[in-house]
Amino acid sequence: MKLRNKVLIAIGLAWLVFLGLTYAGSKYFLIRSFLELEKDRADRDLFRVNQALDQIDYSLYTYSSDWSHWNDLYDYMQGKNYAFVPNNLNMTAFTNSTINLITYWDNNGKLMVGTAFDTDKSQYTSYPTGLDKYIYPGSLLLTRKDVNKDLRGYVLTGKGIMMVAASAITDGDKVKPPLGASVFGRLLSPKIMQKIEDTTKLNLDLYLPNQIQKDPTLAKAFKEISHSPTGVLNYPISEETLQGFSVIKDINGNAIGMVRMTTPRAIYLTGVKAIGYYLITFVALGVLFSLLMIWLLRALIIKRLERLDSDVAEISQKNELSRRVDETGNDELSSVSKQINNMMSIIEASHLKLEHRVQERTHELQKTNIQLQQEIAERKSVEKELIVHKEHLVRLAHYDSLTSLPNRVFFNEMLTKTISHSKRHKKNLAILFIDLDRFKTINDALGHPIGDLVLKEIATRFSTVLRAGDVLARLGGDEFIILLNDVSQPKFASHVAEKLLQLCAQPIHVSTHEFFITTSIGICTYPEDGTSLEDLLKNADMAMYKAKRSGGGIFVYFTKEMNLEAHEHIKLEAALRRAITNKEFVLYYQPKLNLSDGVIMGVEALIRWEDPELGLVSPAKFIPFAEETGLILQIGEWALHEACRANKSWQDQGYQPISVAVNLSPKQFRHQNIDELVANALVDSGLAPEYLEIEITETAVMDDVATAISRLNDIKKMGVKISIDDFGTGYTSISYLKQFPVSVLKIDQSFIKGIPSNQDDTAITSAVIALAHSLDIKVVAEGVETPEQLQYLADHDCDMVQGYYLSRPLPEDKILFQLVKKNLKESAIT
Repeated sequence: MKLRNKVLIAIGLAWLVFLGLTYAGSKYFLIRSFLELEKDRADRDLFRVNQALDQIDYSLYTYSSDWSHWNDLYDYMQGKNYAFVPNNLNMTAFTNSTINLITYWDNNGKLMVGTAFDTDKSQYTSYPTGLDKYIYPGSLLLTRKDVNKDLRGYVLTGKGIMMVAASAITDGDKVKPPLGASVFGRLLSPKIMQKIEDTTKLNLDLYLPNQIQKDPTLAKAFKEISHSPTGVLNYPISEETLQGFSVIKDINGNAIGMVRMTTPRAIYLTGVKAIGYYLITFVALGVLFSLLMIWLLRALIIKRLERLDSDVAEISQKNELSRRVDETGNDELSSVSKQINNMMSIIEASHLKLEHRVQERTHELQKTNIQLQQEIAERKSVEKELIVHKEHLVRLAHYDSLTSLPNRVFFNEMLTKTISHSKRHKKNLAILFIDLDRFKTINDALGHPIGDLVLKEIATRFSTVLRAGDVLARLGGDEFIILLNDVSQPKFASHVAEKLLQLCAQPIHVSTHEFFITTSIGICTYPEDGTSLEDLLKNADMAMYKAKRSGGGIFVYFTKEMNLEAHEHIKLEAALRRAITNKEFVLYYQPKLNLSDGVIMGVEALIRWEDPELGLVSPAKFIPFAEETGLILQIGEWALHEACRANKSWQDQGYQPISVAVNLSPKQFRHQNIDELVANALVDSGLAPEYLEIEITETAVMDDVATAISRLNDIKKMGVKISIDDFGTGYTSISYLKQFPVSVLKIDQSFIKGIPSNQDDTAITSAVIALAHSLDIKVVAEGVETPEQLQYLADHDCDMVQGYYLSRPLPEDKILFQLVKKNLKESAIT
């Protein structure tokens, strides 16, 4: 396309866009201005309508005020001037004032006199319906206590909207107290509306609510102006006509009607014509200006550009790099011609250099091709190394770095595939979950390097048991797992487990150390014990823990009862945790009787669990489980604090001071700063140390004798007594017994049960009493249930007894009946 054509198209398009934008902008902004002027004019017209209505209402207000502050009326309201009514309230008064309602009311809201009048027909009429909504005792119209504050406004009646005015009834000077109120009314009749039309020169219509609801357009406008702060609304309904609305509200502020105004859109139509004239003039001037611009561009620029284009095209076609274009003139086009000639000189010189450079570059490309071949060879070598590294990473991800056995991830993959294979071919398989017993002590005592050597030896031994196709893997730590493929009978797994136990039982020599290790093995089979990876691993793990809880060094097959037991354990643990939170534990107290004087010297605190669903749960059921889960630490701490609190409470109530014995579990004794725990319980309760006794079992003190002696001495230094519970059932050494700071030995009830008939029990009981007394230790016999047992113990100098024969364990409020007040004489057993 020629340049001149492009220029013509560009100017034409620019002019069209400019005209379009000018038209749109002019129409938008100018029309908007005329619409705003039109709206403002309509608002002012509506204001004039409201002003005209207000003037009519004000004339009613003036009339009612004059007729309310009147000495003759004041006398009539007092029952003195009966001629007031016939002399004043007559047809002439209504006709001359165009008033439709005159009423007078006393201060109690009682109508004294009044009437309604139809001014169009010049006759008396009934009161308009609907006035009772506005005129009643205590209403706004009748509450006129301030003589200087009258009320005027509108009310809605059955005959239409009525202007009303209310004034206080006083004397002519407004000095006497008001005797009531006057209410005057004037209906907004068609005559009044015509009068307003004549005054405002506007076309007006009055609409009542029942008329408004029949017309959706009116109803929409009425709803909008009812909530509008201005109370007016206007908008065009056609190109020639505009309508506006003004709301009428009653004296209570409720919209009861509206006035509609219709008027020609003179301002808007004048503006539209003006914009049309303006645009026609603007287009005509624009066309003339465009033609002038095109002629100037053609004469001064386009012709010279066409000549320059022709010269450059000819140079290009003939490839005449030495030819130059015309440079005549002294303007921008001349400058462009000079630049083109300079470029032609540069291109000519560059062309010569380029030919030389092409030859050089061809030589360089040959060299680069040789280098690329070398790099490709090197890259292939690196790729081979990456493949080797990748294989190494895969091995690290699937094998244990210590034992070179498959790890958990690889084992799970193989087990998943084996399950699918067994399912398709209806084969059986077995899982052996292995955990080394007490292996942690090796790491703790000798360090992980020694422990790692032991694990490698164990892995080597286990590998010798397997068949081709079986899988041994290390899950981590001291846990191993074996997959036995194609097991014909479940008993086959037990043969493998026995061999594993035998291999573990053989001594292991590492460095200068010799180890004897046992292992716990859990066995489950597919498909009897599970058909998924998760079920098989879970059930084998459950069976392994069953073996470990049984003492270790054995294998255990999974049974469905284990699942039930596991669920029961989960439920019991959740219930125990809930019991700790909800404080469902309670202490019962069993008295200990001094046989020498028959006085209760102390009580043993025994914990009970009052579960809201299970009732009273036996300690034999939940104490071992609490010990296993570690919850015994929280339960034991609570029991110690509660027992100290109860004992101090008894003393504060005036009972003779006694000691309270509290059992400490082995885990609590081993894992807590027991001396701080005891001290805190004494401080919190305010109980003196001599009234607290701590009971511990032989097992708790014999696990670590040196530590146990140290802890017991710390407790003893506080002044707290220490007793060995269930003595005779453990393995306490007599030599250690001398070192323990023990105050009391408690003979286990299993020995008391057989006396005096069982010679072994009587011999053991007598020996324990003699041994304890020789070490200056008191003796308490537990589980005394018969008078013969009590008599035997008394005859053999047992210090104290406790058991069902004397009293069952009792709650805190009932044990008080067993205690003695300080001011009462102590009694003895007869």
